[in-house]
Amino acid sequence: MHLSKTQCQQLLPASRADLITGCSDVSVDFPISESAGILIFESDGQNFIAPYVKSKGIQRAQSKDGVTAKLLSNSLPDGLRSTMHIGTYSHERFISVDQSNESVVLDESIIVKWQLTANKSLGAHKEEVLADNAFEYLPELLGNIYWNENLLASINKYIQGTTDGWTWCKEKAEENDLGMWLDNLALLTKEMHRCLEGLIHGDFHVGQILKEHHKDKFWVIDFEGDPLTNIAENSDLLHDIASMCASFFHVGAVAIKYGAEVDQIKEWVVQAESTFTAKYFGDKTFDVSALHSLMRTLENRELKYADKFLPQWRYAPEFAITYMEELGYGSN
Repeated sequence: MHLSKTQCQQLLPASRADLITGCSDVSVDFPISESAGILIFESDGQNFIAPYVKSKGIQRAQSKDGVTAKLLSNSLPDGLRSTMHIGTYSHERFISVDQSNESVVLDESIIVKWQLTANKSLGAHKEEVLADNAFEYLPELLGNIYWNENLLASINKYIQGTTDGWTWCKEKAEENDLGMWLDNLALLTKEMHRCLEGLIHGDFHVGQILKEHHKDKFWVIDFEGDPLTNIAENSDLLHDIASMCASFFHVGAVAIKYGAEVDQIKEWVVQAESTFTAKYFGDKTFDVSALHSLMRTLENRELKYADKFLPQWRYAPEFAITYMEELGYGSN
């Protein structure tokens, strides 16, 4: 099957459509009915994954189409394999926040994360290592779907009654809350690094932390690493710490956008960073200048990410860069 450039773009999430620069031939088609299936097509050297439906042409499946539910309720098409037992699912809904991967909740019991491209997955390996080491802050890994050795989707237990970090942490900022939640987050981070055995999360920020309602019980998700590159990441733990601390600046930007008082939020950002790092490092010394320089470098990447995928997010790294420069981060 040959796909036009427009068809290829319609097969990706809208925020990722500009990754397609031309037409493509389908690498492989895994039909699950006469009008739906999973396509893998090549563009610019990458194999893109697309749950699809055929109605007026071919396009990416939406939640109303139930393609993911159908896939996991029947034997997988030849050529795909899964480490999860087949179930019976009838309802699906999409997670609306921007992600590199597209997440689908089935029957409010499992969450399926479709990868953007088909690759051998370091993220899947990390989750397996965490599960093997009994890391308690990871929603239970139920299985993965593979094409050859390439990960197409991962399947985890869905934790009901949780809020994503851009919501719960914004509330912490607005309430000037610098309490035990920061200690809990630091302890989660230390335990994650211990259980990862020399690996790092790679894209660690408050948006990857789910919080249960009415208590500071945290869960960490999405171990696929830097969304701007497929290059294997380094194993410097400071990268995760810098990324989390930089995200406090993003939270501050969101809170200000929604009416919070600027000076109070600026003070909260600095105190949140200080409390988190103090709890994480404890009595161990660390290079604060190196941390701040890395945070400043990460903001340049965050701005590139916003420009490429999420222009409406640009205000957050812009605020962070301005405030970090005001604080002298990265100036040494």
